[in-house]
Amino acid sequence: MIAAATLLSALLAATPAAAQDKDGWTLTEASGALIASASYESGQSFVVRCRNRRLDVMMTGVPTESGPQTRRLEWAVQGEEHQRQTWLNLANQPMIFASRPVHVARILRKGGTASVRLPASSETAQARRYDLPLPSDADGLDQVLAACEARLDDPRDDLIEIDPPYERPGVFPDIWQRHATPQYPNSAISAGAGEVLFSCIVAESGRLRDCRIEMENPPRVGFGQATLDALPSSRLRLGPGV
Repeated sequence: MIAAATLLSALLAATPAAAQDKDGWTLTEASGALIASASYESGQSFVVRCRNRRLDVMMTGVPTESGPQTRRLEWAVQGEEHQRQTWLNLANQPMIFASRPVHVARILRKGGTASVRLPASSETAQARRYDLPLPSDADGLDQVLAACEARLDDPRDDLIEIDPPYERPGVFPDIWQRHATPQYPNSAISAGAGEVLFSCIVAESGRLRDCRIEMENPPRVGFGQATLDALPSSRLRLGPGV
């Protein structure tokens, strides 16, 4: 966990300890990354980082958890209805990473108040809620998004996401009626391992359309394109419970 602790220290050093002095995102450069941050006297920060054309969105100052790789939270901005999101957990560190960073970054640039609720878990006895006013001037954040060639708006952001209910965490793997296996190119195989996060529009028949890659690591070695090629022949199982 030395690398994780070093990453956390670097991020906190790049963000101010108190609330923003002006109503805008603080823009900094560190270790080849362009970073926009908004920090609060309550101890939380939003950090949006572009490094090597990969976008990361982090929230710091949250209760630590050692076990799970993911954290569930409920999120709303400007009084909108709460939506469930799955974030990635950094074990034993007060930091979580957005699994859909571009989507979350576009939420942050709307301004208003971000209402974030972390449900109680086996390691945290009570739920936590944070009401954090977002900067109204999104210029610094927009510069980070531009550096990663990310769109500033997308009509898909307003669509309802399929997310497994908290009380049935094992239901998500069962939504596939047919899950095609991607045929990875030699460049991807040579990389050894990769991670792809994708999103699709789900039709009434369970077919997937308008699929796109939300995140690919390592980038540009073929994992993302192979995944996109396989998705048209995949199907979701629609019906009770899904």
